[in-house]
Amino acid sequence: MDTKTKTLLKIVETWSLSQKPEYRGFRCANCQKYIHKGYYYWLDGGDYKTPVHFCKKCQRKFESGKIKITKPTIPVNRQTFGLNFPENFIHLFKNLIQNWDTKAKPIYKIFTCDNCGKNMYKTYHVWLNLKGLLVEIHFCKNCGNKLKLNNL
Repeated sequence: MDTKTKTLLKIVETWSLSQKPEYRGFRCANCQKYIHKGYYYWLDGGDYKTPVHFCKKCQRKFESGKIKITKPTIPVNRQTFGLNFPENFIHLFKNLIQNWDTKAKPIYKIFTCDNCGKNMYKTYHVWLNLKGLLVEIHFCKNCGNKLKLNNL
């Protein structure tokens, strides 16, 4: 695992993952400031597959190797976390993540729905456990409501 991937993993391991879908704005992966646009990086390693978003300030620190991770690691029990989704959801989620280009170079952009591609500032943040691989997927309000994510 390269240095940047290790750093992304250390950052993600400080997040407090929610078992239930959360409808909220996007935050910088490191400083947790709410942002409307962000730098997209991909963490595909360490049993995670998730986009990692940075504000401009944290992205510069990340790229220069000067980012400081001061929050403690929050353990996740992969035996029980995120296993309560119906089979049709899991099928949809697997199809969506197959289309991700996790090798893509970082890009600064507005956030988009993983299902319909709509630009958005708030989203349903959904964590899925695929045999120990933790995956975060984002749905706009319309797609989330169709899936009844607020009822899970």
